[in-house]
Amino acid sequence: MLFTRIKKTLVSIFRKKKKGYATFANDLHIRGAVAETRPYKNRLHRLANIRQRILSKKTEFQEEYSRPVDRVKMYARFGALILMLTALPLAWLFGGGEKVLQGLQSIAFFRVGKIEITGCTAVPKEKILNASGIILHQTNLLTLDSKQIEARIAAVPWVARTEVKRNWPAKVQISIIENAPVALLHSPGVEGGELQYLDNNGIAFSSVNLGADIDFPIVTGLTEITDLPLKEKVLAEILTFLRKVRDNDPHLPAHSVSELHVTKSGEMVVYLVEYPFPIFFGNGSTKQKYSRLIQVLRALYKKQNAKEMLSQIEYIQMDYLNDKVLVVESGSG
Repeated sequence: MLFTRIKKTLVSIFRKKKKGYATFANDLHIRGAVAETRPYKNRLHRLANIRQRILSKKTEFQEEYSRPVDRVKMYARFGALILMLTALPLAWLFGGGEKVLQGLQSIAFFRVGKIEITGCTAVPKEKILNASGIILHQTNLLTLDSKQIEARIAAVPWVARTEVKRNWPAKVQISIIENAPVALLHSPGVEGGELQYLDNNGIAFSSVNLGADIDFPIVTGLTEITDLPLKEKVLAEILTFLRKVRDNDPHLPAHSVSELHVTKSGEMVVYLVEYPFPIFFGNGSTKQKYSRLIQVLRALYKKQNAKEMLSQIEYIQMDYLNDKVLVVESGSG
C-alpha cells in the first residue's frame, strides 16, 4: 500500500500536460430547428459527423499530451552516459587502454558501413580504398585515425592531397586531389631510358606506363646534371617556361613544344613539334626570352611565305645579345 501511494504521488508530480490542449470543450451542442425536410436532415447529419471527428481529435490530443514523462529512465540513461565518460579515462589511465580500445571497437553501431571516395580520375577508387586500410563492417569509426589514413593515401602515386572525414555514425568520406602533369622527365638507362610524369612543382611522381598519355613536352638532360645547385636553378627556369607555355598563346601553344633539353652546363634548348630547328634559351631570364620569342614567331607568321621561311631556319638564339634575338637561316653563314 505504501509503495502504491508513493508511486501515485511521484506520477502526479512528474506528469505534465503540454499547454494548448488542457482545456477543450466537453461537448459540441448543435442548435437549430429540427425539420423533417431532407436539406435539414442532411445538415444535421453533417454536423454530427463534424462533432464526432472533433471529439476523436480531442481524445487523441489528450492521450498524446497527457502521457507522463518517464523521467526515471531519462535520468538513468544520463547517469549511465556520465558513468561511461568517467570510467573510460580512468580505465585508460590505470593501464586499461587496450581493453578500452577493444571495447570501443566492439560497438557495432559505429562500424563503417559506407565509404565515399571522390576526386579520382587517374587513380582507381579500389587503389585508394586498399591504401586506406578501412574494412567495411569491421573498422570502427570511434577508433579510426584519419591522419594516419591520409598519410597512407598520400603515398599513392598521382595523389597530391587527401582529406578523410567521419560522417557519423557509420560513414567515411575520402576526397583526393590528383597531381596534374605538365611534362615528362626522361632519365637515361637501358632500353631507351625511363619516363616519369613531372608536376608543376618539378616533382616526378609516377612512371609512365605503356599506352599511357604522353602528350606532354619531354625534359631531357636534367637528370645528368650532377651539380645540385645548378640543377635546381635549371629546373626553376624549365618550370617558368612551362607555366608561360600553358597560357596557350596562338603563336606558341603548349602542344607545339616537343622537347626541353638541358645541356651539362645548364643551358636550355627548346624544340618545337612542327619544325626541327632548335631555339637556344641559354641560362636564366626565361620569362623575358619567352616574350621575345613570341614576338619573333608573330612576325614570322605574318609573312606571306611564313611556312617556307620557317622551314629554312637553322636555329634561333635568344641570348645573342642582352635584348637581341638571332634568327639564322640555312645557307646564310
